[in-house]
Amino acid sequence: MWKQISSSAQHTPAPIQRFDGIRAIQAHINQRFQVEAYVQGYSSVKPDIPDECCEGCMVGKWLYGEGGKHCSDVNLLNDLHESCYEFHEAASQALMLVDLGKREAAMAIVRGSRFFKDASDRYQSNLAKLHLAFEMA
Repeated sequence: MWKQISSSAQHTPAPIQRFDGIRAIQAHINQRFQVEAYVQGYSSVKPDIPDECCEGCMVGKWLYGEGGKHCSDVNLLNDLHESCYEFHEAASQALMLVDLGKREAAMAIVRGSRFFKDASDRYQSNLAKLHLAFEMA
């Protein structure tokens, strides 16, 4: 954004968007419930799972934008990306199995698979850590 001061133009940098971990966790929980409802047959609306974590979801857009440049905890960012990827991979596999007519196998992923649940739990934990890191800064 540019603002005219006297006869010269100066660039005013856009404010850095703060990370809203609560909103991110809620969005993830909603997505998880949508996957579970579709797999279990409670919903006929197939959830949209981003193909690329870094481009397709709210957290990825923030991390790879201006806001993410201000996070210095590389281990947390790696854990966040890994848990996001693992959750999306498990969710995508479950949705694909439903589409192939293998609902029981899909239900085993969302109900009994540690891969789906653990990745989701780790992702939520990492989102909370990131939220606290920015709130405490």
